[in-house]
Amino acid sequence: MFHGSRPKNPDGQRAFTMIEVMVALSILVVGLLSTALLMANVFRLSVRSRYMADASMLASEKLEDLNRWPVTTSNGTVTYVDPHILVPDGSNSCGTPSVTCVGSLSADYGPQTITDLSGNETPVSYFDSVSLSTQNGVMSETYETMGGASPNYATVPLSPNGQTPMVTNSSTPPTAGMTFDRRWVIEQDQPVAGVRRITVLVTLMDRTVQPPVTFQMSMVRP
Repeated sequence: MFHGSRPKNPDGQRAFTMIEVMVALSILVVGLLSTALLMANVFRLSVRSRYMADASMLASEKLEDLNRWPVTTSNGTVTYVDPHILVPDGSNSCGTPSVTCVGSLSADYGPQTITDLSGNETPVSYFDSVSLSTQNGVMSETYETMGGASPNYATVPLSPNGQTPMVTNSSTPPTAGMTFDRRWVIEQDQPVAGVRRITVLVTLMDRTVQPPVTFQMSMVRP
């Protein structure tokens, strides 16, 4: 009786089994999924970094704006402080114990009627909102310049050619762009007597970005 034998692989190599193929495919799928997850995290972090950079810019911008308001002195005695940086005696709207302060970082505060050293009254708000957008290749900032029932929105285009921007005003809020809320507090005689500390908190209003994007910055001025 003839007993046949299974022919051998002419190259002396063993063929892959179905189990080995399935294991290899499983490892490949896990690797691809891990790579996709890594790329998604990198993209999310890069977007968040851009939001943080914008928030930092807006905080610095507001501090520069508050730093321009004048304080005049005569023979070492303060004779005038602009209402935008004046802290009324006894005010503690920021809620910090034993600190004379005006404004709030936890809620929109104002307009507050501030009476300066000359007896003049000025309504001052300690919050605003800014929308950043890019349309047709032109970046712009839109500021809500007045709170309440009839706010005004001033849009400033940011041109790279050095031309003076033409500000446009509208009664309707912008429909595109990223909106940031800014709040600030002015503390009198902090951290030492004779100066005032100004703190600005910027918050991205897009609640889909998690964790929330916030940036806080302070400066000290006379």
